[in-house]
Amino acid sequence: MIGLELALFRTSPATVGHWFGTVHVESSVPYSGNPYDPVDNVVTVELTGPNGHQFFRPAYYSGAGKFAANVVTPEPGSFSVRFLRNGRVSAILGTPITITQRLDRGFIGVKGHSFAWTDGTPYFPIGYDYAWANGSLGQTVAEGMTEMGKNGANWSRIWACHWDGKNPFFPSNKAIKLAGRELQQEPLRLWDTIVDAANRADVHFQFVLFHHGPYSTTTDSNWGEHPWNVKNGGFMKSPVEFFTTDEAKHRAKIWLYNAVARYSQSPGVMAWELFNEVEWVDAMKTNVPAVVAWHTEMAEFIRSIDPYHHPVTSSSTMDHPELYASMDYLQPHTYPANVISALSAFKLGPKPAFYGEFGPPNGSKDLRQSVRDGIYSGILSGHAGAGMYWYWENVKRSGLFADYRIARRVISQSGLLKHSAAKPLALSVSTPTKGPLLLMGGMGWGKSTQFKFDLPLRDPAALGRWSPYFQSMDGAHKDWAAPLELTFVTKQSGFVEIAVGQVATGGGALTVFVNDEKVKTATWVAGARDSSTMLIPFPVGQVRVRIQNHGSDWVHIDRISVPGMSPSASAHGLGTADWAIIRVFGSDTSNVAISGSGLVDAKYNVKIYDLNGGAITPLILDVKDGAFVGANLPKDCLIAFGKPFRE
Repeated sequence: MIGLELALFRTSPATVGHWFGTVHVESSVPYSGNPYDPVDNVVTVELTGPNGHQFFRPAYYSGAGKFAANVVTPEPGSFSVRFLRNGRVSAILGTPITITQRLDRGFIGVKGHSFAWTDGTPYFPIGYDYAWANGSLGQTVAEGMTEMGKNGANWSRIWACHWDGKNPFFPSNKAIKLAGRELQQEPLRLWDTIVDAANRADVHFQFVLFHHGPYSTTTDSNWGEHPWNVKNGGFMKSPVEFFTTDEAKHRAKIWLYNAVARYSQSPGVMAWELFNEVEWVDAMKTNVPAVVAWHTEMAEFIRSIDPYHHPVTSSSTMDHPELYASMDYLQPHTYPANVISALSAFKLGPKPAFYGEFGPPNGSKDLRQSVRDGIYSGILSGHAGAGMYWYWENVKRSGLFADYRIARRVISQSGLLKHSAAKPLALSVSTPTKGPLLLMGGMGWGKSTQFKFDLPLRDPAALGRWSPYFQSMDGAHKDWAAPLELTFVTKQSGFVEIAVGQVATGGGALTVFVNDEKVKTATWVAGARDSSTMLIPFPVGQVRVRIQNHGSDWVHIDRISVPGMSPSASAHGLGTADWAIIRVFGSDTSNVAISGSGLVDAKYNVKIYDLNGGAITPLILDVKDGAFVGANLPKDCLIAFGKPFRE
């Protein structure tokens, strides 16, 4: 195991005001053994300034017998440079290097419940994933970063996956055979171009070091082709051993060491993400403590060698919060039918959090609406970043770049970055016309925690506690099951529509009661996928609709529609006593009355951002008892409240 003391790379003190660089240094350094392995060769760059201050930086093997480092220092000046191998001087640069260029803001770090640069400038991430090169787009990941930066995005996630040549220990070409602990240079050079492009584009990405496929036999599995698989000449008999054996941990640290040594100098790297969706690996089924311990060990290792204090994170469901104990921020993923409810329902803790992936299941009829819902639900739920859309190819193909440009303008101009204490608002909306209330589950696959809903809903997060995978009370997950109950009062009779989109392979059945009287039962054969709708009649007055599943397995309820229950517009927002941003959207926004803003009584200068066209309209709105009326609003807009004044 790697047991060397590597903490000398850590800059002290940790509260650096500014950083200077970057300067590349390289030298031939005699070595023995594996040049990538810090057990055999810890090569360190020692920099000594004119005032005697010394700084140490990890060096990486650049090929042809040479080691290199990309140097950033906490002070400018002229520095003499020595290369140390295993603590002994091995090479001395004949000419000192001069470092004078100050990095604009430094590096991104955690600050309270949010993020900030070294110089204190707030950083609010907004963007979308770009995990690998998608051949159908005809662009490299580096080109994708450039395009993102031109269109308002400042964040992304990029995986070290093998299928597009970005994994240095897992060759994309099966003909390439590496010595056990060595790395390929080509993937490392490819990462050089990606990191450089992200830095120049002002896009800051989560460097995803491992992902679930190579360590799972069931989910997106790449285990069969993994070079560490004993069947391919490797040493692991099962994917579980990645988290439990000393050899696998040693090899993981070799990759982490080289990634940190080679790329940590770039502000383009926002954070080190240890794992993508680790919940899918085989070890999570049999040895969760080992996975948790692995995360703790690897996070500590990165922190011991990263001079620039990049945050460390991982991605998983929140079913095992202990996975995040050693992480700097939380980054769950979700694929719900109801994006707004899903993101709004997330309970914030003491660490920063935002959704690193979201996307509607099985695609979406309205991609723009889904993307927009994710962006603004993250912002207006008080998360540390916007919701991040997963399907990057859709952003380009469907021309969604304008939504990111508009959102970036909203973030920078609305005052959001100055109001870190703002909280989500419990808003009520009324409009002259009424329409159907659409209920869609805000959870993905999982155990619902709420089954009873009084209509109309006051809290958009309520549906985030209900999964549309409606479990059978007699099936495999009967401990997850309960009747779904909807209660409302109506002056007109009508029909509740229950739209079913998919049924489990075992088949399913729904029985519906209205005021405790059975009115309809429907049964679906195993694996049914054709959409079907149940029409449930209800009377005037107090109505209680109860839905039960007594089939063999789950039924996916795409949506439930209740007529006349919903205003023609919806709103959700974030604010304080004298500032707020509120999104208003719907089929008819010509006359929208909103209450519950929490704003003190005053007239407010506001800006209306039209999220469809980008136009900005200044207005004055009068707020009394937290309520105001918006007239002739765009059908999807954001209202940014500025400074209040009194006549």
